[in-house]
Amino acid sequence: MKRVAFVLTALVLSVSLAMAGGTKDASGSAKPYAGKTLTVLYMSSVYADAARQMAKEFEDLTGAKVDVVDFPYVTLHEKALLDLTSGATSAYDVVDVASQWDGEFFPFLTDLAPFIKKDNYDMSVWIENVFNNCGKWQNTVIGIPNANTPQVFAYRTDLFPNGIPDTWDAYRKKAIELTKNGMYGATISEAPGQLGGVFDYILWSMGGAWADENWNVTINSPEARKALTHLYEMNKKAMHPANLTWGIEESSKAFLDGKAAVCETWPTLGITQNADNPAKSKIVGKWALSVIPHEKTGVTLLSAWDLAIPKSSKNKELAWEWIKMYTSAEKQQKFYEDFRIFSPRKAFWEQPSIKNSSLYPLRKALDTANMWWRIAASVEADTALNTAISAYLSDQADLEKTIKTMEEGLKTALKNSPPEKGIKNYNR
Repeated sequence: MKRVAFVLTALVLSVSLAMAGGTKDASGSAKPYAGKTLTVLYMSSVYADAARQMAKEFEDLTGAKVDVVDFPYVTLHEKALLDLTSGATSAYDVVDVASQWDGEFFPFLTDLAPFIKKDNYDMSVWIENVFNNCGKWQNTVIGIPNANTPQVFAYRTDLFPNGIPDTWDAYRKKAIELTKNGMYGATISEAPGQLGGVFDYILWSMGGAWADENWNVTINSPEARKALTHLYEMNKKAMHPANLTWGIEESSKAFLDGKAAVCETWPTLGITQNADNPAKSKIVGKWALSVIPHEKTGVTLLSAWDLAIPKSSKNKELAWEWIKMYTSAEKQQKFYEDFRIFSPRKAFWEQPSIKNSSLYPLRKALDTANMWWRIAASVEADTALNTAISAYLSDQADLEKTIKTMEEGLKTALKNSPPEKGIKNYNR
């Protein structure tokens, strides 16, 4: 049935493309975009790998050449924003946008409503919380969700037979207890650009926030102090001494090598693909995924990406065809099977192979998972927090100085890029 569904999807796409006109190949099939080049930008990861996998098929259907460009997360924002703001002609026809950049990129992205209406594209298929946080800004659809995951923990089932404890104190105590004889209780992705997000999901779970709904900064709070203290003790007592420099790759490897009982990272960027592969893992059959300690709210961090079309693209119709294909149910299923990318489609999570697996707890987390500010001040604010927290964890600043620095950083970010009138801070 999957094969039949996929063929039908390809046929529908072929028909819609044929209606656009264009040249034909020797078999008489329409090649409406022959001679054109579509340039798509993705984060260097499985998302770009999936795009390259799809490129040949898309080229065969459309006649267009596809150029997949990718950059690591730490430079992708800068590269994308520079191109979007540089002039009338964009180097990219499709940009994969991290949801926290939606508000900042919004002025430079195409309103997709005409394309959605033209093709009667069904927007009800997406998980509501994901779509509201990814691809939609001020009630305008500027992107189609293509990947999502809540921040969760990968953990050793033999070392945490009852799963991850429900409070941060109990979790930390167990992690410290397991740290001995070359084994560390945890590893966390704390490299620049990732540490702030770690603090966020701890803070939110404990009931804290950056600011109230009117953007009054509230980071100077008991919850923020508790979150920072938790991270400090984890770094000093439960993790490898070099962990503060580790990103996703290093943290995932430590977990797969059996040197950490818990890995706090994005599991779809290495762990879910390799943990049961004996050639790459020493923990085959001894791991699972879990939501984070619930504490007060249980709200965790959302990673979500949406495919958008720059206003300056000269290939908008072709770009829309790429987006439709990349986000189709068939391709989303294949990307999961080949790359372990989780789809934002509701139906993906309801299929028996997912619903009856250890992955299904992630579905509930997606209904409440949050992203930090999606306004233009987002990147500056997150960078300020990353810098302050890193200084604290490396003993360059004490707790109170760190709180003060974070507070000043958030206020400065809001001053430099004030939220647009009428926009409330939902992340509180």
